Amino acid sequence: MLTELQPFIGRFHPLLVHLPIGFLLLAGALELLSRVPRFEGVGLRRLMPTVLGLTALTTLGAIVTGNLLSWSGEYDAALVGRHQQWGLMLGVAVTLACVAAWWRTRAEGAAPDRLYAGAFVAALVLVAGTGHFGGSLTHGETYLTEHMPAPFSGRASASTTRGPVDPSATLVFKTLVAPTLDARCVTCHGPARQAGKLRLDSPEAIRTGGESGAVIVPGSASASLLVRRIFLPTSDKKAMPPRGHPAPSHAEVSLLRWWIDQGASFDLVLADAQVTPDLEPAMADRLGPVDLGAPSILSVRVQPGDPAAIEAVKALKLRVEPLQAGSSLLMVQAPPAARAFDDTALKALEPLSAQIAWLDLGGTQVTDAGLSLLLPRLVNLWKVSLDRTAITDRTLLPLGKLQRLESVNLYATSVTDAGLKALDGLPRLRSVFAWQTQVTPAGADALQAAAKKARVNLGAPPAPITGMTTGDDQASTDATTKKKAD
Repeated sequence: MLTELQPFIGRFHPLLVHLPIGFLLLAGALELLSRVPRFEGVGLRRLMPTVLGLTALTTLGAIVTGNLLSWSGEYDAALVGRHQQWGLMLGVAVTLACVAAWWRTRAEGAAPDRLYAGAFVAALVLVAGTGHFGGSLTHGETYLTEHMPAPFSGRASASTTRGPVDPSATLVFKTLVAPTLDARCVTCHGPARQAGKLRLDSPEAIRTGGESGAVIVPGSASASLLVRRIFLPTSDKKAMPPRGHPAPSHAEVSLLRWWIDQGASFDLVLADAQVTPDLEPAMADRLGPVDLGAPSILSVRVQPGDPAAIEAVKALKLRVEPLQAGSSLLMVQAPPAARAFDDTALKALEPLSAQIAWLDLGGTQVTDAGLSLLLPRLVNLWKVSLDRTAITDRTLLPLGKLQRLESVNLYATSVTDAGLKALDGLPRLRSVFAWQTQVTPAGADALQAAAKKARVNLGAPPAPITGMTTGDDQASTDATTKKKAD
């Protein structure tokens, strides 16, 4: 019987908790009016003990029902503890104010007035603090500041220009799904409150589920409890969010369902997801303009290269061009006239190490000795062509640490399966050209198994890469490719 009464009585807390606030405000209004000359003879002060007595009684009722409600275990224990502490102090302050109000109607003097004034002011402060902690329990700790204008909250304005999106580095859950859960679900399923013993504020908590079991069925949004509860009628007590709370928009629900249907991976990046055209507006609204077909390297922003350093590289007969119009990233290519380029000349590239994204030294005289010193500096290297050079597996060791590297051309070199293994940790590796090398099919399969997005070409020379070269660049690339084929 007691176990049934506890939640029943506890549910009256939200009703009772507003009564002491109302009575306290009424007492404050009566106190102010009693100090106005035209109301001095009305006897408003004689009402204060009664009003404050009602405040004390309803405060006690709120404390009792609040304690019973907290036993449900749905609320953060630390936040509940602070709320209870402030509530108890409020009860003491209101009781003292009631006693002092009664005392000053019976005796003249400074003592009852001072006790009354101190207790009443303390009660006003404590009711504000108690209300804040109570609101944090039911609406989240950021409830008051959620819609605060950006200049006052310290957050960046929503109109702030967003930079280009790198699909290969954009986590789908973190950027497209978690913001919806934070805004629509975490109030009841987060650190402060865990309705149904469910939290939705972290991947670990989502995987754990709640008292009804798992809320996500990877690969099936229609079978996932999290989605099914959203589409229940608002009259259903299991509908999420509950009536009175803002529901997610159609775009937010679409992204949530799409993420679950994609497998509900918390590590999925946008570049690896299957994006349908109908989802692109919702993604753009959340992230800004997204060009899923653009190379990820174009989202990188670097300072322009030193003009003197660029001229010094051009003096060595290398071609130096912007990767794309308006970008400070560079493509450095060795045309046939630069075949004598060697390890000593590699030092000229060091001042441009942050800007070089595409390095083509195919057919030059560079070796492991020079490249092992230069390559670790090229932190933004995206494509590298070292075909028809004297490199060995030693050069692949520093390549295996370049996190932006997507394409490696090793055609007609002495690299082996052992060297290729150095590349299996590259997160963005997409293509390796190893035609006419000592790499075996088994070695190629091992790399493709380790770097699942990579493909190793052992059967044909690389096709010319188009899309970000000038007409002269393309002609040179085509000529180089033809020579390889011959």
